[in-house]
Amino acid sequence: MGRTYDLIVAGAGPAGLMAAKTAGENGLNVALLERKATACKIMRVDGGALGINEELFGELLTYNERDRRLCFPVHGFSIAYDGPVESVYGFQIFSPGGRRILFGDWDAAAKLGKEVRVGIAVSKEKLLEGLLHEAGQCSVSLFAGTNVTGIEKSGDLVSVETDRETFKAPFVIAADGVNSRIARILGYNRGRKFTGTWRYLGWELEGDIPVDPGSFLFILAQSGTFSLLPTCKAHHYHLGIFTFDMKINLRAAMETFWNDDETFSPWFLKARKVGINNCVVNELSPVQDPFRDNVLLIGDAAWSREFSNMASLCSGWRAAHEVTRALLLKKHDREGIAAYLTWWDTYFYGPHGAVEFPPGELQDFLCADDIDYLVGLVEKPFPATLNFYSLFKQLGNTYGGLLERVQEERPEVMDKLITMRSSFDELWEAQRKQGFVNR
Repeated sequence: MGRTYDLIVAGAGPAGLMAAKTAGENGLNVALLERKATACKIMRVDGGALGINEELFGELLTYNERDRRLCFPVHGFSIAYDGPVESVYGFQIFSPGGRRILFGDWDAAAKLGKEVRVGIAVSKEKLLEGLLHEAGQCSVSLFAGTNVTGIEKSGDLVSVETDRETFKAPFVIAADGVNSRIARILGYNRGRKFTGTWRYLGWELEGDIPVDPGSFLFILAQSGTFSLLPTCKAHHYHLGIFTFDMKINLRAAMETFWNDDETFSPWFLKARKVGINNCVVNELSPVQDPFRDNVLLIGDAAWSREFSNMASLCSGWRAAHEVTRALLLKKHDREGIAAYLTWWDTYFYGPHGAVEFPPGELQDFLCADDIDYLVGLVEKPFPATLNFYSLFKQLGNTYGGLLERVQEERPEVMDKLITMRSSFDELWEAQRKQGFVNR
């Protein structure tokens, strides 16, 4: 027969734990299903960054350092966080020769410190442990090491089959991540555009690296595109390479960057590797309508690659409240959670659902000298941000205004840019063919 609950939440990441905790606080009888045996253990690289003091997705997150709380003033809730914190002041984009584009002012950061930070690096594991503890205090039942194998609406209840037992409830919140099994079972992926399979290899580093403190770095090196992210611990970093190209040997590219890159390998002379992890993601277009058969997809399960941690927390909080309201009003249908769907369309799918980032990499078309030239054209820092959408919009607007100058000074670079832009459809198709989508 299976156990019956008011709500089943699948996935114990930020979105799922927030949903389970909030629903438990509202008095619901909640089952939280998590495939990992240790629910809060982070299995892959995650910088744990949260953008603060900057409006994003309809929220303006701030950190109350006095009481150690993450505060969501627009939605009207806060979360206790008793873990390490490091300030983040913005992005930096490096060219192969070491030129850079700044999204932030590190001279001001050195003088004003936390007053001008736009983000904090936190321990995601600590954050999740705190949410799980609070969920347990609200009698949320955790079933760790439980894999969802099937899901079906029958009458007034949704049955969730797992490798352990069957669970039933009027509503299910699916927060089972970017490669969501529930989205696949319910057939969502057949209506989504497949962009490609994205691979990331990361090393955890410890030591002194000569970069501005609190900066998220993206490096367009000759051997690939790399990221260098600060963590919540001083002198600890994540170094990673990411690509859609299945032909690239990620380990070999990392070793080349670490040992042989003339510009960047000297950075790591006083650093050592203390860990390694990776992830593989099938990138699909966002879900326009995340509700079907009384199952609501939230967080990464409904997005293209990865939600922000802040947005995941907001989606869990709002989804739990709307399900609670639906149950109280006995509206076990789309009308019952209509406010969530309106919120989703207003702040997520509407403004960002159709956004596509360019395929391929600059290094496929431009040599190191070309990229150095283009990066050097941007002479002043942009306003600090941890918002990728804002970053790409500012870059697009700026380089759109510089094209005439590029044509005059470096016509051969302009020709390469035109060739790259005209190749997008071909690159997207090649990227999709290399991938391993599982509908």
